[in-house]
Amino acid sequence: MMAGSVVAARTPKPALQCLKLTAEGTELTVSGTDLEVGIRCRDTQVEISEAGELLVPADQLRDIVRESIDDTLSIESSAEMAQIKGQDSVFRVYTQPADAFPPLPQFEGEADLEVMGKQLKELIGQTIFAAARESTRYAFNGVLLNVKGKQLSLVSTDGRRLAEARGELISNKKGDKESARAIVPTKSLAMIERLLGDPEEQVSLQLKENQILVQTAGATLSSVLVEGQFPPYEDVLPKDCDKKMIAATADFLSAIRRASLLTNEESKGVRLQFTKKGLVVSSQAPGAGEATVTFPCKYEGADVEIGFNPAFLIDALKVVATEEVTFEMVAGNRPGLLRGGPGFQYVVMPVNLQ
Repeated sequence: MMAGSVVAARTPKPALQCLKLTAEGTELTVSGTDLEVGIRCRDTQVEISEAGELLVPADQLRDIVRESIDDTLSIESSAEMAQIKGQDSVFRVYTQPADAFPPLPQFEGEADLEVMGKQLKELIGQTIFAAARESTRYAFNGVLLNVKGKQLSLVSTDGRRLAEARGELISNKKGDKESARAIVPTKSLAMIERLLGDPEEQVSLQLKENQILVQTAGATLSSVLVEGQFPPYEDVLPKDCDKKMIAATADFLSAIRRASLLTNEESKGVRLQFTKKGLVVSSQAPGAGEATVTFPCKYEGADVEIGFNPAFLIDALKVVATEEVTFEMVAGNRPGLLRGGPGFQYVVMPVNLQ
């Protein structure tokens, strides 16, 4: 139940713990919200004998549907009760007044932006992992959506790494030369990613002053935007790299994963030694042991030794869409720059292994 995933777990308002079911014509709409994110899912595979609205506790409805052995269920409502029937079961659930449910923003008029579902899903997957989970700088708790003409980019950072993914829009109704920026909460972006089930589906977006609306064929999501200024991420991108490695994505990922097997809480870093002969990835942890992985690759530049948190490298390599990556550096105490094709770049800060 997609709409149920945004329902507030704890709230003094009982209506916010409920899903709103609206039956009208040949369509059932299921809505849920926590006042920051709202989802309205539409289903036409229903039979409606009488139009109406119903506000039912999300947890109870989800559990009943999940445990049901029936292909179909019927729902009838009275003044304060909903009756959910299967072939061999009847559930009577107390409801809330339908008018207690807060109104959700409507997607009205034409879209500001249109993008393919596959494209948007890939951009989200390549950036959401690098956003801060908890931060006093609220802008870090979201992902920057940046529009320039027909180019769409998503950017995220937690202060120790930064991911940027770029793709093409189908259309920018504001004009090919127009730009727009918005910081979307990571929770909302994760919900948008889940909505994108059909890669060939066209997705419509509207950007308002403090809100984003996303519409697919079967659902509409609305979310408040993160207030504040996103850091000038362009300044973080290394521009003077004179050392460069080219390697197969899967092989580089395997080398980092294997070297990271012998790290622990005391020693979270892996050491990368780049020479003309290739790359040696090693780790050493007190009480655990040490690991060394020799990795042949193409390398240009002077020898350099640099340490990284392996989890940060693994996170990025897992979402790279290209078979080959480049990794660029300046010095052992400067950030590294990972590139996966023309649309993905990832900056990661080094760690001190001394």
